[in-house]
Amino acid sequence: MKRIKWLSGLIVITLSVSLLDACSFSIQVLTAPVAPKATPTSIQAIPFTPTVVPSTIILPSATPTLVPIRVDTIQMITIFRSFDLKEGMRSLAFTPDGTVLAAAGGNTEDFAIHLWDVTNGQAIGTLSGNSGIVWGVAFSPNGQMLASASSDKTAKIWDWRSGTLLKTLNFPDQVGSISFSPDGQTLAVGGLDDLPSLRAAIWTFSTGSWKPLLKIPEYVNITAMTYSPNGRWLVGGGASRNVQVWRTSDGTSVFTLNHAHQVLDVAVSPDNSTAATATCGSTLNDQCTEGSIWVWDLSTGKLIKKLANFPNVVESVAFSADGSALIAASRDGTLRVYATSNYESQFEADPPGGNGVMTLSPDGRLLATGGATGEVRLWKIVERP
Repeated sequence: MKRIKWLSGLIVITLSVSLLDACSFSIQVLTAPVAPKATPTSIQAIPFTPTVVPSTIILPSATPTLVPIRVDTIQMITIFRSFDLKEGMRSLAFTPDGTVLAAAGGNTEDFAIHLWDVTNGQAIGTLSGNSGIVWGVAFSPNGQMLASASSDKTAKIWDWRSGTLLKTLNFPDQVGSISFSPDGQTLAVGGLDDLPSLRAAIWTFSTGSWKPLLKIPEYVNITAMTYSPNGRWLVGGGASRNVQVWRTSDGTSVFTLNHAHQVLDVAVSPDNSTAATATCGSTLNDQCTEGSIWVWDLSTGKLIKKLANFPNVVESVAFSADGSALIAASRDGTLRVYATSNYESQFEADPPGGNGVMTLSPDGRLLATGGATGEVRLWKIVERP
């Protein structure tokens, strides 16, 4: 295993509240009682507001050919560029072709989504309109739209190239996770439904008409959510300590993946066989003392393995495009890569500033990490002579 460690003279203060749960809950929701399942229902239309904002976008340049990030190339990964968001980092997403990176967050003032040209490192625009923290961003599979989920109780959908806000979807309370289906026909939004009673839900919409399709009930908050690559499953939940595997056709829960603590992220392997969940393995006085990844068999819903020994809660997980590597980032700054053949650690790094927010480009050639300091780092494979 290769380990890289950066030393810094800065005093690092570890946040004790989950970035995603901080919108409404302290870490104490980790011990909330597990609630029973509820039944998905069809829903009436949730209103949206079309808006046009001034264009601030400059089209990106072409991205040169890059070596895929895999278990056999991970030893050559390195940081090649960084950006500064200044305020806390909450969410990151690449366009399908990997040419543009979107980053968002905000603590007090800057709730805009920032766009960067990955090739030359230049800012190419901002998407404004949110009045609260942006917890999640996602590009559509065809690259034409960007969607965000915010504490201002809205999900917004942009034509990001022109800077036009296409739709605003309104919800009962703040929403924290968002995902397009692999075919781009459906948008799923997860968040709070009724805070006093700790009800939450995932709402799905047709991207052709923006009409609502399903409302899938959950509890506490939706802190983790993703579609399986084949589009058959929607995997999500998290703050209730449950992660459900729902059938996308009708919202039926097929499996419940039970955890000891809340889950902050979930990823599904390219072959749809395995799910990895980012969580906390153990706590002391409601503080996470060891982060962990739990690996699940999606054909049976059974736990395969726990990957532990992170200094703090694991906030992000991703599989490499070929499925050979599992990448994880924890709140303290640790970035670790496992081989999925045996789940042995192959690489570790801990640059200062934190790496808890992490995303892999859809083609698997670029990695972006960020954290509470607002600094965003881009990683790629650099072949050595």
